Amino acid sequence: MSEIIKSAAFILASIFLARFALPANITPIIAMAVFLPFITQNKHLQTLLPIGILFLTDIFLGFYGATMFFVYGTLLLISILSRKGYNGRLTGILKTSGFSVLLWHIIVNFGVYLNGLGTISLAQTYIAAIPFDFRLLLSTLAFSSLFYGCNYAVCRYINRKALSSDPITFS
Repeated sequence: MSEIIKSAAFILASIFLARFALPANITPIIAMAVFLPFITQNKHLQTLLPIGILFLTDIFLGFYGATMFFVYGTLLLISILSRKGYNGRLTGILKTSGFSVLLWHIIVNFGVYLNGLGTISLAQTYIAAIPFDFRLLLSTLAFSSLFYGCNYAVCRYINRKALSSDPITFS
């Protein structure tokens, strides 16, 4: 039950932040994909939740052609790799976050290049994407840290509450 409550709060906060409160390329979606193995052992939830949120928001904001396959595929890959790189420490989460944005930059912008959205060469596509993906990197690192800090604070609060209650004795 605790896992469902944490996941639901996480989902609602991420949807709100990603689509209604933050400017473009400042989003928690990759940080959420990286952080989910930290709060749930459910592999289906870890993999499908970020993709489901992205799909749900794309329904409202609009779809964007064949590049979507690269976006969704990269988010799926990040979700799977985050499970493998999970070690429960902030440094591990930050390293996985940075690596995930690098994967995003390489794969998604390759998709942009293949779909011919106005660039001449692959190198120009990657160069043109640097400002956008740099904001994505900063936001992913910031949200990963925020998620870690909030989870740490909640766990400490719950543990303190559990320790302050009367101990169970067996007589």
